[in-house]
Amino acid sequence: MTNAPRTRDILILSNGPGELTTWVYPFLKALDMSFERSPQSTTKPRISIALSPDQNASGQEAQLAKSFPNVERVLSHEQFFEFLLWGKTPNWQWAKQGLVIFLGGDQFFAVAIAKRLGYKTLIYAEWEARWYRYVDFFAVRNQAIANKIPIQFREKATIIGDLMVDQVNKDLLSESLLTKSTHKICFMPGSKGHKLKIGVPLMIAIADILKQKSPDLEFAIALAPTTTADTLAEYAQISFPTPDSEGATAILSDGNLLTAKGTVILINHEFPAHKLIKSSQICITTVGANTAELASLHQPMLVLLPTNFADMKVGWDGLLGLLAAAPLLGKVLSNSINSILISQIQNRGQLLSWPNIWAGEAIVPELLGALTPTQVANEVLFYLDRPDELAKMRDRLKQVCGEAGAASKLAAMVINAL
Repeated sequence: MTNAPRTRDILILSNGPGELTTWVYPFLKALDMSFERSPQSTTKPRISIALSPDQNASGQEAQLAKSFPNVERVLSHEQFFEFLLWGKTPNWQWAKQGLVIFLGGDQFFAVAIAKRLGYKTLIYAEWEARWYRYVDFFAVRNQAIANKIPIQFREKATIIGDLMVDQVNKDLLSESLLTKSTHKICFMPGSKGHKLKIGVPLMIAIADILKQKSPDLEFAIALAPTTTADTLAEYAQISFPTPDSEGATAILSDGNLLTAKGTVILINHEFPAHKLIKSSQICITTVGANTAELASLHQPMLVLLPTNFADMKVGWDGLLGLLAAAPLLGKVLSNSINSILISQIQNRGQLLSWPNIWAGEAIVPELLGALTPTQVANEVLFYLDRPDELAKMRDRLKQVCGEAGAASKLAAMVINAL
């Protein structure tokens, strides 16, 4: 049935779990609402998603994309290049009219595929708009990005704001709707293997130390949609490599993690986990899209980038990435590459989390380097003992996130383009 001819098709190009959860998901929700309100639309277009390869992919992205509102077809990472190069799909048919929407990956892919299908192209430009001559519409994050577009093509651009801000149900931002626990810590270790490998053992060790120092604390992990409880349990068997962790590990018990010291860490399967987040006093997260999600919820956080494992991936892109991935040589160079990158980040005062990047200053604490669980636990206790500091952090997050509405503006552009 999904392969039957349609009058219009929407093809969304995306790639990793961050783009799917912070760009594609809020856009699809807004598009569904826009079609419901639009008197011009009697039949919704068919929505397909094509996933380009991503070095940070978990392998579960296709399954996640299939769960999104009104998505009928999903092309996995493994099938992407056959589609890009030769137009091969699993017997998909295409409408004569349609729109290719870029929401992650490489903008060139959207241009090439739109040309093949004979569709219009809409690019969401977070940092830079490219391929001006061949793109029909640009949805840009701010005026500065629009100003970079050559003046003869600037009429193609519409400023919509930041899609990351729109992933939140704004009703949750009313503090009166939720009871915020003064005793709950939320862990967000991420979804990518290289982050889970160090993030899960670290957070288990942190929970054990915090439970010993403050027995009334409760702990929960917000499970990423591309991760499973069994995957967490596998990484929970890895001991964090510092003396103060004392070989802290955990097993899966009654659907939750139970540490060797008896600390229970609840596993929250709800997606998005916004109710859990808002009911927590503070969240401990890694760098990435999680920080934008927490900022949009005005949720205080500690952002960790631990480098305790020799093969921990700090930022291996370009030539460094190729060297680090090389057999034998990569293992030898891993420590050196990490040292160089960490030194550069520290010397430049480079900000790593989205709220700090948006603000241009450190409004949430970032801990980088060879971290110890005790170090992080003490930082958590510092803020739990100072609710006024948490309130200041919450207020700064409200100021820096800006107005919501980017997803609705993008949806309106799509309807007009169709």
